[in-house]
Amino acid sequence: MADEGVVEPSKPSFARIPSGGGRRILHDWGVGLRRQAVSIRDGVLREPVRFLAYGLIAASFLFVALPSIDLAVSSWFASPSGAFPHARDPILIAIRDINRQIPHIVLTAMAAILLARAFGARSIWLPRSHLALYVVGVYAIGSGLVVNLLKEVVGRARPQDIVPFGGAQPYTLPWQIVDACARNCSFSSGEAGSAAAMLSCVMLAPASIRTPLFWSLVPVAILFSMLRVAFGKHFLSDVVVSWLIVALVAVALWRWMRRNARAIDRRIEGSGLPLAQAASRWVRRLVGM
Repeated sequence: MADEGVVEPSKPSFARIPSGGGRRILHDWGVGLRRQAVSIRDGVLREPVRFLAYGLIAASFLFVALPSIDLAVSSWFASPSGAFPHARDPILIAIRDINRQIPHIVLTAMAAILLARAFGARSIWLPRSHLALYVVGVYAIGSGLVVNLLKEVVGRARPQDIVPFGGAQPYTLPWQIVDACARNCSFSSGEAGSAAAMLSCVMLAPASIRTPLFWSLVPVAILFSMLRVAFGKHFLSDVVVSWLIVALVAVALWRWMRRNARAIDRRIEGSGLPLAQAASRWVRRLVGM
């Protein structure tokens, strides 16, 4: 006989869950998560410009609300005295110099392609005119105009020049218009913008290899960009904002360029032939004289 007053312990509540119930819950949760991820992906593909615009606003708000992010990331690369020793590393300087030369090489190549197309080149290996013009546009509008215009307007001092790292200027927020810097200021990063613009060159490649080529170049562009943070020349927010601005310009420009590709090609290809013919007639007359 059981002792009076002794309460038999109850079984754990999970014992009352039907067999396989937990697995079904996890399965349903996983299915819902995958559907949500697919929905977000489809939304990004449908409206990439809107997605990038929201991303730029969200990133800007994050860095404004939490300025400690900028200071903490820059401090990773600073010595106890506040100096940035990586700025004197010859290997890193050489890598940085490569990034500085790439825009000159790319834009010279694009100019050569456009000239060749304008004067009637028909090679199947030569990219179409609208593709070369697209690359020029991303560099010119995204990296050249927008990013460098911000550098002159915002007036943000570079990390190496602010008080926490041994300088004399105060730390200021991204997008905050101040006079802490006279020219070639910190916000936003021109070299990070040109590194991001480099990714537009994948559009010159055949469509079948554009995606793997893009993802193979992303780490290179990130390395080029983060060197500016390691050197004490830019904050992380300078780099992130530059990337998002250039990405926004690149996507918006590509959507317009793709719709007008044939018209652009017709206007450019062969447009230089009348000039070439006129020059040829002038040379013949000159020789005849």
